[in-house]
Amino acid sequence: MGQTDPIKDLGLDLGSEQKAKLLDFSKVLLQWNKRANLISRGDEGRVLPRHILDSLAAKPFLVGDKVVDIGSGAGLPGLPLAIACPQKKFTLCDRMKKRTHFMRFVIANLGINNAQVIEAPFEEIVSTGESYDSAVSRGVGRAEALWPLIENAIAKTGRLIVYASTRSFGEELISKSAGKTHEGGPHISSSAVEIPGLNKSHWFHIIDKE
Repeated sequence: MGQTDPIKDLGLDLGSEQKAKLLDFSKVLLQWNKRANLISRGDEGRVLPRHILDSLAAKPFLVGDKVVDIGSGAGLPGLPLAIACPQKKFTLCDRMKKRTHFMRFVIANLGINNAQVIEAPFEEIVSTGESYDSAVSRGVGRAEALWPLIENAIAKTGRLIVYASTRSFGEELISKSAGKTHEGGPHISSSAVEIPGLNKSHWFHIIDKE
């Protein structure tokens, strides 16, 4: 992936096969984007930092073995994370057929055996009673809006990880959480990760169930 290793610069240690799959994924994404509009045309020249590395930045915050990607879109961040974490099981959910069709194509052709795709609104998935250790969300909504929707689908020791542009949480979530601290949760925190090639940090809002 170039003379320097942006993945290592991100603090991750991935094997050559994983890096090759990430590169293949970015190529397929660009090919499909010509007809499916999966990402902004303005991002096509910076797919690696803007989408691949940015997606991978959540890896250190994942807990447990079962991960769900809420509103996965073009498989971001779920597919890069699944490639980087072969020991974990990923469920990628989106309601749009063209997006789920793309994700299934990538999974089949790149041999990403630890990921599955569900075409449905996330509310329907929550209603099945399935439990996840980590839930990730990128470009879907704010943590304080997603938490009430996802809380029942998160395991007792699980967490919600939301990609955000700023450090601060919504005041509504902070005030609600403050009264529950003595009960064991939820606990909220913010962490910033500098994304190589973007010259800026991406914030992660994390809500631990307890």
